Amino acid sequence: MAVDSDLTTRNLDHIYFFVENRTPETTIQSTRSPSPTSHTLSRSASPSVGSSDGGCGSGSGSSSSGNSALNPLAAKFEPTASPTSSAPTTSELYECREVEGKGLALFATSLIPIGTCIVSEEPLLHIGENVLNLAWGPYCRLSNAQKKTFDALHFYKPEHLYLERASRLILIDPNDHSLDAEDVEELVQDQVRVMGIFACNNFQCGKGLAVFATTSRRNHSCVPNVHHSYNPTIKKQTVHAVRDIQAGEELCTTYLGGQGVYYVRAQRIESLRNNYGFTCACVSCSDVTGQSDARRDFMSAIAYGLQVFQYGSQSPDPVPCVPTSPVLALKQAEDLIYMLIEEGILSIELCKAYRLASMVALGLGDFERAREHAFSETEVERNCLGGRLDDLVKSGAGAACWSENVHEAMKKAGVLPPAAKLRKPKSASQKLAAKLKKKSKKAAERGLQLKMERDAGKEQKAAEKRAKLEAQREEERKRKEYDAAFPGLKG
Repeated sequence: MAVDSDLTTRNLDHIYFFVENRTPETTIQSTRSPSPTSHTLSRSASPSVGSSDGGCGSGSGSSSSGNSALNPLAAKFEPTASPTSSAPTTSELYECREVEGKGLALFATSLIPIGTCIVSEEPLLHIGENVLNLAWGPYCRLSNAQKKTFDALHFYKPEHLYLERASRLILIDPNDHSLDAEDVEELVQDQVRVMGIFACNNFQCGKGLAVFATTSRRNHSCVPNVHHSYNPTIKKQTVHAVRDIQAGEELCTTYLGGQGVYYVRAQRIESLRNNYGFTCACVSCSDVTGQSDARRDFMSAIAYGLQVFQYGSQSPDPVPCVPTSPVLALKQAEDLIYMLIEEGILSIELCKAYRLASMVALGLGDFERAREHAFSETEVERNCLGGRLDDLVKSGAGAACWSENVHEAMKKAGVLPPAAKLRKPKSASQKLAAKLKKKSKKAAERGLQLKMERDAGKEQKAAEKRAKLEAQREEERKRKEYDAAFPGLKG
């Protein structure tokens, strides 16, 4: 039984530029519809229902907690590796508490450094393919405690999911005469409830979908501070901090992966309302200046233009922002990196931008920039996914594999510096910080110049006023002298 959905998106994780996607079977499915142009590896962490590329956490709404700006640390952000010092245990990192109008949510209880693994858990309920009615059987086999945990998750039934029809036509045996009409109705409601909870709380889990006791509690933000991914090496869902998270901040992921990152507010609001039943109020959606929308719209055009530059386009319509040379493609990819950081998108999309910039730079023979961007990709990937990346290394898709390619290319070209001279290259974020500092300095100098000009203008006006008053006084003095000398002529 196919689910109607006209949304087309990409999965959230591990979509690299050189592989294609597969279309999942359609029966009674989550509404995620993978892009036909990008293949998802097994570590994809795309939420599986909702915005057609997003799965629901607690499903109770978005969060703007802890996001006083789209990325307040943009000028300071560095894609540093996961911390090597001893980190707090998971139980010390977060707590689950009620939020008015949003249900239960996860909050940091202490400083969580960038790259920290916050959650690592096995599935609560898993199905092998994207067919929602398959969730009923595993649910029935859960323990009472597990059922209580599952039932406490948010329920939402999107209009385009015909769950009741699936229950009556697929799950209930019409030849089972042991059930009377009342029993059937009660069973239908239970099955719809289970499918609805699974639909808006599941995440991609290897080749199937799964709901998690803790991970599924995370709310959505269009500027997330954590990244989730299923790790097939340890067979657990992991959640990592993509930036430093302060105590008291809500832990928020994004339900809109892949191209959903580039949606403007209206597109995001529509998708989240249709698939999760809430209106996002994160810092990006609350931006009244329009800067966030303008930036995301421009990033979308740039990213699509780069894709067309790489793979060409089958569309007869002209495509904007397609670079006409590798040099311009590199510049465009670096611009995308800067804007992603400024917007606070510090997850896999940033990895992809670094990879593309590195690939183009290597093709141009700009080995230092190729190495620099490859290094940054490796660090961001580690922040998002952790250090256990065996599956990506085995498939050749990981950032470490690409870094090795760059290393070998530099070695072959004879431009690899001696080990003693190797140093950590400046990341794009460091360059951005320098760029912003330079712009800030220029702005300060310009502001000082304008102040001096204003002060000079005020002084000039004051001098002109004093001169006018002095002239009036001099004229009055001369008039008095004239009146005194010729009293008969007065008046």
